[in-house]
Amino acid sequence: MQKIKKNLPIIIGNLLFGAIVILAAIHKQQFLDRETFGQPLLSITGCFALGIALFSWWRPQMPDKLKTVLGFMALFLAPFLCLCAVELLNNNLIWEINYAQNVWMNYLVFLLFHIGIYALCGSIRFTVCLVDLLMLIFGLVNMYCKLYKGSPLLPWDFGSWRTALHVAGTFEYEITYAVVFAVAAVAFSIAFACWIPHRKTTLLRWVGRAACLGIFTGIAIFYYTTDYMAEEYGVAPDFFNQSRGYENNGAIAEFIVNTKYLSLNPPKGYNADNIEQEIADALKEPPLPISVSALGQQPGAPETSPNIIVIMDEAFSDLSVIGDFDTNIDYMPYLNSLVGTENVIEGNAYVSTIGTGTSNTEYEFLTGNSMAFLPIGSNAYQLYIDHEQPGLTATLKGQGYSATALHPYYSSSWNRIAVYNYMGFDAFIAQDQLKNTRILRRFISDEYDFQQIIRLYEERDPNEPFYLFNITMQNHSSYEKVYPSFEQEVTLEGIENKYPQTEQYLSLIKVTDEALASLVDYFAHVEQPTILLFFGDHQPFIENGFYQEVMGEQLNKLSDERNQQRYITRFMLWANYDIPEGWIDEISVNYLSPLLLENTGLEMTEYTRFLQGMFAKVPVITALGCRDKDGRYYPADNPLSYIEDINLYWKAAYNNLREDKKRANALFYVNGNN
Repeated sequence: MQKIKKNLPIIIGNLLFGAIVILAAIHKQQFLDRETFGQPLLSITGCFALGIALFSWWRPQMPDKLKTVLGFMALFLAPFLCLCAVELLNNNLIWEINYAQNVWMNYLVFLLFHIGIYALCGSIRFTVCLVDLLMLIFGLVNMYCKLYKGSPLLPWDFGSWRTALHVAGTFEYEITYAVVFAVAAVAFSIAFACWIPHRKTTLLRWVGRAACLGIFTGIAIFYYTTDYMAEEYGVAPDFFNQSRGYENNGAIAEFIVNTKYLSLNPPKGYNADNIEQEIADALKEPPLPISVSALGQQPGAPETSPNIIVIMDEAFSDLSVIGDFDTNIDYMPYLNSLVGTENVIEGNAYVSTIGTGTSNTEYEFLTGNSMAFLPIGSNAYQLYIDHEQPGLTATLKGQGYSATALHPYYSSSWNRIAVYNYMGFDAFIAQDQLKNTRILRRFISDEYDFQQIIRLYEERDPNEPFYLFNITMQNHSSYEKVYPSFEQEVTLEGIENKYPQTEQYLSLIKVTDEALASLVDYFAHVEQPTILLFFGDHQPFIENGFYQEVMGEQLNKLSDERNQQRYITRFMLWANYDIPEGWIDEISVNYLSPLLLENTGLEMTEYTRFLQGMFAKVPVITALGCRDKDGRYYPADNPLSYIEDINLYWKAAYNNLREDKKRANALFYVNGNN
């Protein structure tokens, strides 16, 4: 045992050397396929492997002064190697970061992590091992977040760790050349630190630790308690495009900058005591219903309170909004057949997320608020809803409705249990409460889900009008694995390359379309007035190559306006009584609940009426930008001639979301009070 312990560094070093060499050989072509610096990266990876082997075999005696010098070399080298590793995983070489000061800023952040831990433990060896491994994990998670979530790892993502664990197993994780290099760089850094013999504890060492603690603490306090860096140097996240910010400014620095925005600040000019009067002033001229503004038709009004069914369908969208492409068959024949028919409104619903972030679309619909007013990449359910939250559910509950939420997956996802309680739902039914489920690929099918809607309707209390909010799961990513039990009907035609993920996705959309037809047919024969709203939460994560081929441009070259095409889903409002009909080409999901409510004949809140007026001016307001009534695009933070209207909307949304005791309840509840 003693012999094994003595030779453990040699054993570990040889194993690491062999693993890195083998992985580098396997991914040699990936290194060489890089447009720039591929061969040097491969060579450096090989040098790291040789260095690890050398440090494991050669362990010379050395004087204390040399140990001290080498120790501090390790402490200052480790942040540089972390920077190289994390940035390659971030799809960057360090000189591709914009401006030299940003490179130094990232190095400084890594260095501060190292000296902070060193100040606490006093061991350079332990410091480098711990911090470098954590930074490697950060780089890997960030890389896979960008790949499968469409945005980098953000501070508020840690609040969604349960949801992330639930869906992580649905993806396939590939070891790339960047992973090989990053592992080699970090392993070399750790091997070098561990190679240096232990030093004696001296007074000078204690002074050094104290100095490191002072530097770390001083910089942290200065950064988090002042706005100096933002005001003098413009240090702020790229809220509009976090991926772009991470690549332009460096991953770790951008991550740290985002931590200053974990708390939500009110908009400029906000005063909770004035917001009710400001909205009242805006409503002096009664707003037009959305049905009138968009279609020139008066909304429907049944004689009795209708059943209300809302389905937010996972990843449901019509990808033809990004550009023209052909398929062997129509992938949503039923929805397309309803366009222009009686009592059906269809159109394009603009959202603030792609591939993931379902609960943000949910938040916009259920509250009427917009993600345009929250930091890009943040999650309202996880970060900001921590007390009673008025919205559609409270409006319906205030008029005697029962309120049920249905989601055929884990109830813990996105903090829904707590949020639905704050919103006023009577019941939340998740997959653990469902029996004899039917699975398509690995998720509960939409056909089964829609049958549960019918079951819940038939089991309802007839003394209360029925309201159900449903979030489906069938079409959830990933689309990489082939399932023999799932027959893929849809194939792409006239496309230069093969996109099996896109074909699987489109085949799933056709299955949903068929299930929706059966659901509508059931409620078409129900005697009670019933209205059904169906919409998608976001577009899917499929091959970037498909988007690029259809759109004719690299995704990172798309203008912000063009990129917004990837944030459009399909919606349908159907009723078994008279409502308007037609197509609404541009409407964001925060306006769908007002559109729904105005066609029920029910009482609406002042906030909902305000949203009707906002739609007439700016029918699309999302985190990706705004589109006004004339179809002009504006960035969300610079809506030009509508800046006063949108700022008022922001104030009202902030009051709705963040205030508790100072919330202007008269705006958000039909009876003027909760």
